[in-house]
Amino acid sequence: MHRHPSKPFRHVIITGGAGFIGSQISARLMKEKTRVTILTRNASAPRAAALAKEGGKVVACDFSDADRVPSPDTLDPADALFHFAADVSVSSPTLRAANVDGTSRVLALADALAIPYVVYASSIEAQGLGSEPEIPLREDMACRPVSDYGQSKVLAEDLVTEWGSLSGHRALVLRIGNIYGPGSAWFLHPSLLALLGATPIRTIWAKLRHRLFQPLFIDDLIEGLCRAVDRRLVGTYNITGEEQVTIEGYLAKLASLAQLTDRVQLMHEPATSLSRSHPIAPDFAYVLMGSQERCHRAYDNSKLRAEIGPYARWPLSRGLAATLQWYDTSGRLPALLAALRRQPGAMTCM
Repeated sequence: MHRHPSKPFRHVIITGGAGFIGSQISARLMKEKTRVTILTRNASAPRAAALAKEGGKVVACDFSDADRVPSPDTLDPADALFHFAADVSVSSPTLRAANVDGTSRVLALADALAIPYVVYASSIEAQGLGSEPEIPLREDMACRPVSDYGQSKVLAEDLVTEWGSLSGHRALVLRIGNIYGPGSAWFLHPSLLALLGATPIRTIWAKLRHRLFQPLFIDDLIEGLCRAVDRRLVGTYNITGEEQVTIEGYLAKLASLAQLTDRVQLMHEPATSLSRSHPIAPDFAYVLMGSQERCHRAYDNSKLRAEIGPYARWPLSRGLAATLQWYDTSGRLPALLAALRRQPGAMTCM
């Protein structure tokens, strides 16, 4: 059942509010006339500077370091705090300080400012991976993270959930899926390189090609998140794409857009000795985590859709086309796009 939207927020504090996702949330809220305070490690970064010009208050802050957390008396009271700041490394010695200790400090700041509502950006990596009989994975299933990052998110979720159970507190945990779109070359960059033969993939193709994931276009994430917050949802929800796609299916869609369809078939050929000597791209290594049986990133988002309605409106092919177009017109990844243009018939969609 869809709940009616609540009264708009007057002021929101957003940690990580100048990051890829956080900056989009910040911009959306400011467009809706909500006052936004952005807490970010680098207050002079381009996204932070752009948000400041749009009217956001930008404050330098690093929740992984207790000495770099702003004093509560330097911040105005707020209706909500969105916690998006994170270390997203798969494995790093700083993960606990940033994602667990940092979350604890964020909640202490919410208490000091008497903020009643906290939204925590968790990850599907907290849930972990599933086998074919298990998927799609639901929020009430056991968490089995396969990375240090995922484990740090589980611990942070526990902190937020406990905080939300206290009197006068409400907390929303969103397990965010694999996000893509203009401004993020995640998985797009190595996939294009693989299609061009510029990064090895044949050595891992047999293990990689059948694995499932659910890419979610950035605009759809923002839409779903804003609807969830408008309705003041509490609890834990998966927020993922609607379309489960294999890695082979993803590369086939990308190859079709770039007029490189013949390259997908080449990936089935035996690996050369040269390709075996090159390291695997980090994005491919990420997808290869888990076992051959429990290897799919496929999640059930019906709990969230029941509350807010359908929110994913960008099919993968359309989202990839928009992302490629943005990189072409913005001048990002120029060398890669130039290489694509040199391929016969390539990039005619642009």
